[in-house]
Amino acid sequence: MIAMGGRTFVGLSVLAVAACFPFSLAASIGFAGLTTFLILVFRDPGRKIGRGIVSPADGIVREVDEGKRYVSIYLALRNVHVTRAPAQATIQTVNRSPGTHAPAFSRRTLGNERAELRLNSNLGEITVVEMTGAIARRIVLYVKAGQTIAKGQKLGLIRFGSRVDVFLPPSATIAVAKGDKVLAGVTTIAGVTDGRVE
Repeated sequence: MIAMGGRTFVGLSVLAVAACFPFSLAASIGFAGLTTFLILVFRDPGRKIGRGIVSPADGIVREVDEGKRYVSIYLALRNVHVTRAPAQATIQTVNRSPGTHAPAFSRRTLGNERAELRLNSNLGEITVVEMTGAIARRIVLYVKAGQTIAKGQKLGLIRFGSRVDVFLPPSATIAVAKGDKVLAGVTTIAGVTDGRVE
């Protein structure tokens, strides 16, 4: 399945293949390659939702800070770019901030364009921050403030390589380490210490 927010790109690329085919085999092959790449980038596979607080994104854990209750995930071009809710919650606020497009794995991303979603869950407040990168230029959100969402529900799409940070409630015990591979909606990134379950 192709993610919402990526279907137009894939559709236009397919049309370009069809338009070029009678006139230029080389151009058709080029656009066919582009179509394959876009299908890979914008794929949206089904997921079996995991236990505890789950990862909001596919990728590699780039940083963990136990004191700040913080996990940062880097999404490479090869990763699925659909983001998902880490827990069942009500979306309290959605804030978009314009900014630069520094590489998502660098420390200069503090000024990058971003969307911050503050979630009120029965486990406590969780904040998900989606950032653009050097190639990613747009965050397409599927949700809005005031909406109640299920754990693993799709939050949006970050086009191309990017980064997602998640700030966890005090009751959470972080269950991942730097360098771990995670899958959105599947991988448990934190458990809860006070007996509440998700």
